Amino acid sequence: MAVYKRTYKGYAGTLTHPAFRFLVLQRYAFRSIFKSRFLLIGYVGCFFVPLILLLFLYLNQNATVLAMVGQKVGFVKVNGSFFMNFLSVQGVLAGLMTAFVGPGLVAPDLTNGALSVYLSRPFSRAEYILGKGMVLGSLIASITLIPGLILFGVQSELVGYKWFEDNLYLGTGVLITGLVLIAVFVLLGLAMSAFVRWRIVAGALVLAVFAAGKGFGAVINNVMRTDNGLYLDLQHLISTVAGDLLRQSKENDPISGPAAGVALVVFCAMLLALINRKLRVCEVA
Repeated sequence: MAVYKRTYKGYAGTLTHPAFRFLVLQRYAFRSIFKSRFLLIGYVGCFFVPLILLLFLYLNQNATVLAMVGQKVGFVKVNGSFFMNFLSVQGVLAGLMTAFVGPGLVAPDLTNGALSVYLSRPFSRAEYILGKGMVLGSLIASITLIPGLILFGVQSELVGYKWFEDNLYLGTGVLITGLVLIAVFVLLGLAMSAFVRWRIVAGALVLAVFAAGKGFGAVINNVMRTDNGLYLDLQHLISTVAGDLLRQSKENDPISGPAAGVALVVFCAMLLALINRKLRVCEVA
């Protein structure tokens, strides 16, 4: 619009509170993500396992069903192994979700020079990263953390407070493991999107990081005759942390839960440093 016509007007709508300004990025990003029917169908399919498990939990405490199968107690044991298997399946789906959604978060802004437009306004780099991360983080939380806590809550409601009190560590383990999955996948997705402009290549690299870490770790263990190569295996590190929290640790695992947790913190810190380095443009406070 030509300035001399003087027909332009400033924005007169409601302003978003500065503390929640990063959510604007999340809201608009969801509009473009779910335009893809393939992604929408895949996202809905991620709830198949949680719904089946919820059905099992109900049937597990139904006296009529137990009488039909000739059992006096539940036929499904709800313990650390139950939640470990659930998180393993949903973790794989979260990785695939990251490979499809992550590459389209930051790369378009860098390619089209939109990042400088964001940061030339009172919008910090941290808010930009948080806003983009919330897009992927909310999707991963909805298929891992939230269903896991719902399963724990439903089981506690069906069995009673005594079970809840005795197995509180399961709920805590699901909570912490879910947060670990969110942190790892979000930072990995943003890092690949920032460094690789091609969506297909970036998505492949998200999955390749896990495969490459496992492969390099195995080579180091075989050549150096050590177990330290497992620190490069992200899947093993996450599984070790989850196993320690859910009391499903392997007796012969050379890496302890706390050591695996420290390794994941270092890995996440490295990814965050890479993202911060790539997103260096002029910003106005």
